Amino acid sequence: MPKEAPPKVEKGFLSAESYLKDETKTLELIGDWEYYPGLLISPSELETLDTSREPHFFSVPGIWSDFFWNRGFLAGDGYATFSLDVKHGQKGVPLSLRVPEMETAYVLFVDGVRLASNGVVATSYQNGKPEYRPKIVDFFPKENQTSILLQISNYHHRKGGPAQTITLGKTSEIHHQYEFAILRDMLLAGSILFMGLYHLFLYWNRKKDPFTYWFALTCILVALRVFIAGNKYLVHIYPGLPWEVHLKLSYLSFFLITPIFTKYVYLLFKPYFSRRAYEILKYLGFAFCFIVLVTRSSFYTYLMVPFQVFTLMGAIYTFLVIVRAIRDSLPGAVIFLFSFVIFIASFINDSLVNNLIIHGPLTIHFGIFTMFFVQSVYIARNFSRGFVEAENLAIELSDKNQTLQRVQNQLTDLNERLETRVKDKTEELQGKLDQIGKDMRLAKSIIQSVTKLPELEPYLKVDILYKPIAEVGGDIFFVKRIQDFYYRFFLGDATGHGLQAALYSMMIQSEFERVSAVAMRPNDLLFYMNQHFYDKNADLQIYFPALVMDFDFHQKILRYAGGGVQNQIHLKKNGPTTMLENTGPIIGILEHYRYGILESKVESGDRIFLFTDGLFEELNESDGVQAWGDLLEVIQNTVTLPFEEVVPSIKTMLFQRMNKSQWKDDSTLIFIEIT
Repeated sequence: MPKEAPPKVEKGFLSAESYLKDETKTLELIGDWEYYPGLLISPSELETLDTSREPHFFSVPGIWSDFFWNRGFLAGDGYATFSLDVKHGQKGVPLSLRVPEMETAYVLFVDGVRLASNGVVATSYQNGKPEYRPKIVDFFPKENQTSILLQISNYHHRKGGPAQTITLGKTSEIHHQYEFAILRDMLLAGSILFMGLYHLFLYWNRKKDPFTYWFALTCILVALRVFIAGNKYLVHIYPGLPWEVHLKLSYLSFFLITPIFTKYVYLLFKPYFSRRAYEILKYLGFAFCFIVLVTRSSFYTYLMVPFQVFTLMGAIYTFLVIVRAIRDSLPGAVIFLFSFVIFIASFINDSLVNNLIIHGPLTIHFGIFTMFFVQSVYIARNFSRGFVEAENLAIELSDKNQTLQRVQNQLTDLNERLETRVKDKTEELQGKLDQIGKDMRLAKSIIQSVTKLPELEPYLKVDILYKPIAEVGGDIFFVKRIQDFYYRFFLGDATGHGLQAALYSMMIQSEFERVSAVAMRPNDLLFYMNQHFYDKNADLQIYFPALVMDFDFHQKILRYAGGGVQNQIHLKKNGPTTMLENTGPIIGILEHYRYGILESKVESGDRIFLFTDGLFEELNESDGVQAWGDLLEVIQNTVTLPFEEVVPSIKTMLFQRMNKSQWKDDSTLIFIEIT
């Protein structure tokens, strides 16, 4: 059975009884609405209007804008009333209208009742106010026929009138379609944004391929445009955003795509892309953006058609560039052409829809998504080539192994001669191991001396659980009394164990003492230490997480900064448990990184727990978040215990939960109580 075609409005009347019997169907109110140009008529006035007047009709969606050369920049200015009677046969059934934005203010009446509006409809520029905010209007028809009256005015845009389509349907279906549209847009925007961030990360790690940076910017711009245009999610998130700002963002997010995407294509096909053509596309594209920034909407909205023509010309040139690359058998050019054609087809579709030449959905973000997907296929193909090369290398390696086997037989003879020398070297090595043992004991003594606690009374009580798995572990902590009322705690997790950890700990301790005198706040100390070890990384490659906590008892606050550490725990005596969250990356990995800082009030009875990940990670080695949650539960169970029993109880409960009697990694817990 053929599907029933949606009915259209004819001379201000729409008969849709049979079509709307299907509850899953919605109907776009397209066709000839009754039209009252230059009049703002209320529902009550419409009933008393002179019936001898010759009726006018207006094709919706459409615009009343005159030609530019007739009225200049006022071509879209004006106001009018549109009316429509819909025979739907749905008396008493909840119906809804999905009303997009109009150009650029409207008031909607349903059966004589004002149900929706955007902006302020007026007969003059001084009183009119534009607004874009798509809405869903719910109503209960009291009869089988509903009258719809729409007042529209425009003084701020090149297009004036009902340029968008109103959709009628059952309330549940209209809301379902709207929610589906939101889900679709969010999935598309999220996918495109993720691809942009992924390519941005690729550029961050491999700056030899700068085209990935411009590709990432294009992705991010398209994702932002989905939020700004379409269903106007940006206006829903920030209801107070001025209309002019919103429209500028909408135009800029579109205009910036051309120069930025041109940069990406230019870098990808540099031998074939004329630098002069690239600069023309770049500077003209940015010129369009500059005009949008410095002019009003009544001017720059006229740039849309010239910009679309300009972009189409750039696309044609790019198409010729890719064809030349294909002719020279450039790897990846064919697959790029395929994705580029889809992208340009979606761009042309959007241009025709926006200029009311055709009626249909906007598809530019679908085109961008397809292009990125095809690029991913191209990257996967490169990986496949890598595997083929690896197989060839494996065959070559097999041949080399046979050669090595012959060499090994020769070495066997030499090994027999070396046994005597090995015995001598073993005795020599034992002597050196004895010396290393002495060095380790000395390193342990030094570490114990630098981690000795200063006098903390009368402000603090501290108990420490420190369990290295070797003579000297990677965990290192310092407690420094800056002034009589100011104390600083430092906790870090250096790489390795034994003598290596001891050396690294000495370097950290030395740098801590050096910068503590000049670092007024914890985040400043992490900044200086990060910069120092970043500069050393070229040779030593020292990376480690660390945290700094300052107590200022003049102000009764603690200040905290963490670099690459897990959340620490603050049990307030008269309040909830709060988390001291990480404020930056691990030390030594990013140059000139400014760490954040947290501040919190403290009072007598507050308890703070600082610890390294070795303390709790064995609680659940497959789920670090769950392991941390188990540790929090253990700590909260000690809230009623006296100070002296807290650390022993935590140790006992952790061993019970791990079903072990010792840790397999360095473990440190610093328990602080405000006295």
